[in-house]
Amino acid sequence: MNPAVSIHRVRVALAVCSLALFVQTASWLLYDIAARGLPGAWSVWTTGDAPGLTATTSLDLGLAALQLAAGLAALHRTRGAGGLLLASCAATLGFRLPAVWYVLLDSPSDPWFGTLEGASVKAVGGTAVLAVVLAVVLGALLFLARRMEYEAAAAEATAGGGTRPVKVTATASGLLLAVLNVFYIGRNAVTAFQVGPGTLGDLLVGKGTGRAVLGVSAPYQWACLTVLCGAGMLFAARRRPLASGFSVGLALFMMPSAFTELWAYAAGGVAQTLVDTSQDLLELVGSAAVVALVAGDLRRDRRPGVFAADGAVPSVPSVPSAADRIGVAPGHDGSRDG
Repeated sequence: MNPAVSIHRVRVALAVCSLALFVQTASWLLYDIAARGLPGAWSVWTTGDAPGLTATTSLDLGLAALQLAAGLAALHRTRGAGGLLLASCAATLGFRLPAVWYVLLDSPSDPWFGTLEGASVKAVGGTAVLAVVLAVVLGALLFLARRMEYEAAAAEATAGGGTRPVKVTATASGLLLAVLNVFYIGRNAVTAFQVGPGTLGDLLVGKGTGRAVLGVSAPYQWACLTVLCGAGMLFAARRRPLASGFSVGLALFMMPSAFTELWAYAAGGVAQTLVDTSQDLLELVGSAAVVALVAGDLRRDRRPGVFAADGAVPSVPSVPSAADRIGVAPGHDGSRDG
């Protein structure tokens, strides 16, 4: 089979998977809007306090933005698409798996959300099961794309390297993720000290702590973000080709939630500690700065988008014939240090 055709099909399949994940998330966001009206849904996403059981939280706004951006980037072969797709896959798995065990453990004799009524746990959880399956398929396709594109390029050359993020971008994104990880790890440590490890375990599994089927407890959110930010720090420190896309993906995921929490605080809808406000500001402003840095880097280097060199393949020989077949931007030797 023609390698270019095969890789093109895998790229399209990756885009379709990420866009299908976006449809799952967006559908339940629209459900909450239809059920409560836009003001009621906005109140849910900002304050997290609403009558009855909802389907989504503000985290789903960020997840939808990430999934949509990853799918469109793959379709358009945008530089950084691989990193965005990896972030979409990891975030979807992390924040959809809880809804899977909600639907598995919920029963009339032991309702997971107590007496709250509203969105069907089984209906929302059922689509979450499909989302988890799609995320696993997405991860497998990313691995396949990595292998196929590496082999396609390696067949013609043995020297060269994939495009790497410029040093200032990698340093800035790595520093932001490191500081955020201090917040997340510290907050879970403080929570464990305050409530005890046993209660923290209950909070991590989320029973009785949420008002949305797709919602997660704060300790679980911090634990997942610790892992995601840790991966982003590693990619940035090693200046892997997917580092920029992955960092932008995490930024897209975190910014909507941080914005809604700051909105609620400014409007007097919720009370926040200094730590809460500092974390939200860091997530919002820091993430926006990383996105701006990456966008500026792309403007300074306007070349055809690379799927492999910008996310799916950490090290791909860059030669003209391989570039013609799989879209690797010619002329990148990995030597840019910003």
